[in-house]
Amino acid sequence: MCILYLAALNILLVSPFFKLIDLDASVSVENKENVGMKYSSACIPPEMLWENPEDKSIKVRSIENWTPAAGYDLLPASYSYDMWSFGCLLYLLCTGITLFPSSISDELVSEKDARELYEWTDDTKRDVLSRVTNASARNLVSLLLNKDPDLRPLSGHVLNHPFIRGRPLARQLGEKPKWDVYLSYREDCDSGHVSALYERLLEAGISVWWDKECLESDQRWETGFCAALLSSRCMVCLLSRLAINSPIEDKLNFEKLTSDSVCDNMLLEWRLGLELKERGILDGIFPVMIGDVDEKGVYSDYFKTGCHPVAPDLVIDDVEAQIHAHLDLDGLGSPYKERLTVKGIVTEILANQGGFYCGLVQDFMGKVVSSINEMVQDSNRALATAARKDSEICKLTRVRSTTVGW
Repeated sequence: MCILYLAALNILLVSPFFKLIDLDASVSVENKENVGMKYSSACIPPEMLWENPEDKSIKVRSIENWTPAAGYDLLPASYSYDMWSFGCLLYLLCTGITLFPSSISDELVSEKDARELYEWTDDTKRDVLSRVTNASARNLVSLLLNKDPDLRPLSGHVLNHPFIRGRPLARQLGEKPKWDVYLSYREDCDSGHVSALYERLLEAGISVWWDKECLESDQRWETGFCAALLSSRCMVCLLSRLAINSPIEDKLNFEKLTSDSVCDNMLLEWRLGLELKERGILDGIFPVMIGDVDEKGVYSDYFKTGCHPVAPDLVIDDVEAQIHAHLDLDGLGSPYKERLTVKGIVTEILANQGGFYCGLVQDFMGKVVSSINEMVQDSNRALATAARKDSEICKLTRVRSTTVGW
């Protein structure tokens, strides 16, 4: 296969077929050829640039000007180069403007822009992405315009992206999540509740990810929870007074959070869960509202007895920074939902049908487990339906390819 400099790519319509022409800048990845013999500087990735230590100017790693004493190494051909170039093209199609001001031959026109491309910071990327109004397209552009070449998607990932497919289903055809349910809870407050729920869900034949049982011994929670959510069908969120409206510890009280508060892990889980549900990766969210329990084991009404906090309508910067970092690390690009407030996160979690711990355990536990199981089964049926539709589309495509010469 060859590297395609998309900025120089012309498409010629001939009869009902498209033909790719003007590929003279292409080089071989398999033969480990270097890029830089011909290029369009406004469409090359940051790693293609280097800084001249003598005059601090930004230059392209050009083959034509290279010698062993040139001061820079040449860049081997890589599919990641194509992905960046495609990102530039997609950005132009989505916004009507080029990533950087450029000449008619797609060359950078200012030293300032060359340096901005060379340095390519998170702030620059966020500013660029803010101009893409479609959330799905913005996410794909963010993946393609990743400064780290190793984090840019391969073509198969791009072709399966919801923006290209036109559908929110993010899982591959026939792919099933490893876990039916991911349990999100506050360990210091609700370990007893989550333990009992875990056992009852297992008895119902539901596969459950609970960090105490499923987090690998050598795995950090910060990476383990994200991988688990990505491999889960649904998320169950346990809400209680001590977990999110604590009268004792401010850090466990959502009402006391401020924009510069340290990232709350449970809020981060919810934030990621909402993001994955928006993309179709997570199928369902089930909040469990836990009232206060008295000495007789009777639980109060969660809302009527003031267990629920009045969440502030503000963004916690550290939560947003963490969500960007986790999504980027897992190759998921920018959030579909940007800068959700604490109030917004809590409101969206509660917008999903859930269950209550109210009254005696023997009265409510069976109902809660049954409702969670119903959510899982609905998800299972939806996945099977989507797989059948994909299969039908594939069959139709094969038929059309044999009749019209695709």
